[in-house]
Amino acid sequence: MTELMNLTQLHHTGLSGHEIRRRLRDGELHRVHPGYYMTSDAYRQLKPEEQSLLRHRALSRAASVPPVFCLASAALVHGLHLRRVPARLHTLSRPGQGTHNGYADVVRHQEPLPETDIVTVGELRATSGERTLLDCARLLPFADAVVLADQAHRFGLTRVRLENRLPEWTRRRGVRRARRVLDAMDTRSESVGETLTRLMLAESALPAPELQWVIVGRTGTYRADFAWPEQRLVLEFDGEMKYAGAAATVIRNERRREIEIQEAGWTVIRVGWHDVVRTPAATVARIEAALHRSPGTR
Repeated sequence: MTELMNLTQLHHTGLSGHEIRRRLRDGELHRVHPGYYMTSDAYRQLKPEEQSLLRHRALSRAASVPPVFCLASAALVHGLHLRRVPARLHTLSRPGQGTHNGYADVVRHQEPLPETDIVTVGELRATSGERTLLDCARLLPFADAVVLADQAHRFGLTRVRLENRLPEWTRRRGVRRARRVLDAMDTRSESVGETLTRLMLAESALPAPELQWVIVGRTGTYRADFAWPEQRLVLEFDGEMKYAGAAATVIRNERRREIEIQEAGWTVIRVGWHDVVRTPAATVARIEAALHRSPGTR
């Protein structure tokens, strides 16, 4: 059983109530949401984002009226990359509509919700991309919101268009934070890690780098995540999963890319999640030292 199934569907496979309870007790069956299940082996093989989406699907199927997901839940439904997978599911309804659903892992929000702000993605309803980014900019922690705002181009949205909607929330919570998020957004960042690295650098006293800087190598051109051209210094963010399962040719090409950048006279520094999230001060100091060592500063 690799699909999400409710009790009726489990009974149709020949499982009795007693057998279902036994499998739950023995850890063979995983309860995704009250009344919805999947085999534990299949559930464990899913990524955290996929596990969370499964919970959203189960809640939507269990509800008499499918909910409209919002905030980080909506971002997940839209397929955006998040800084962290939401621990709880977030739904949005108009003031005075519906009652509390009683689920401890579901947060129910109430705000004005025009029909134009509701879309269907697959089998799930969610706030539109525009509304999702604005709600997240208003209400999520700053870094989490910037990570999402950096992906505005996936909806064909610009900073100006998002800013033009902010007056709708005048005198409501989070408008000032949203303006700060939109000021910080930069759609040139291509990953969560790059966004967090950019924010780390912005909070430091280091000179601002160039993003996606093009370097001409011996056999082609390459784009550096961050570059200080005068100092001939490149900073690359490597996600933990960047090379997981990568073919040997992919790893060789990446190595050749770095060699050619170095041959062109650049110094390359690589950072990862731990450097940016856990030890930012040490990472900034490392970059600063490299900037002072670079040929352009001598």
